[in-house]
Amino acid sequence: MTRLLTQQDHDRIAAAITAAEARTSGEIYCIVAHSVATYRWIPVTLAAVAVLLTPLIVSLFAPDLHRWPVIGTDWSSGNLTGTDADAAVALGLRALSLLQIAIFAVVAMLAWPRRVRLWLAPPAMRRRKVLHAARSQFLAQGLEQTRDRTGLMLFIALAERQAVLIADEGIDSRVEQDVWDDTVAQLTKAAGAGHVVEGLAAAIDQCGDILARHFPPESLPVDQLPNRVVEL
Repeated sequence: MTRLLTQQDHDRIAAAITAAEARTSGEIYCIVAHSVATYRWIPVTLAAVAVLLTPLIVSLFAPDLHRWPVIGTDWSSGNLTGTDADAAVALGLRALSLLQIAIFAVVAMLAWPRRVRLWLAPPAMRRRKVLHAARSQFLAQGLEQTRDRTGLMLFIALAERQAVLIADEGIDSRVEQDVWDDTVAQLTKAAGAGHVVEGLAAAIDQCGDILARHFPPESLPVDQLPNRVVEL
């Protein structure tokens, strides 16, 4: 997997976590993900919708599609016999089928690049997927297993352009989620300007200040979680 951060970036974030945790008994953890979902269903769904709409569009704008020279014509009698009608219907169905296949392929191909898929994904869906991924990682990395339930995670999904802060119940019982809003806002602003590492370091420092007011450092501090950033 291609690394998202350099070793220098890792060292800087680890140092920021160590400095922040020196002021509090809380635990801070960071995860940077390239993307939390593939969204590959989007081009397939769009292509399927386009195929379903094709007969309606043809009936409205090209009802004589089966007569177009590009499709081909056969000899027929001057009188419209049953055989002629059957041939016309069969030719029209073949033309429509070929057109639908072509439309499916073109729409799916145009919508397949990752950047296009992300652009087409509804914002609410991206938020839900990022939040779900963040909560899953919170549990997977063991943040709910700290002694006083004082684990806090900063999660960034670069492709979705989303940042999430999750605090365990020990922190939630003393610090309202609204308190973290400014931290997340500053982080997303920095990330949007292309300064992900700087934004993370600043957010970690802010988290350290907030946690220090509610969870002062212990006399014999013990790191319950590694001071590092995880790449996904």
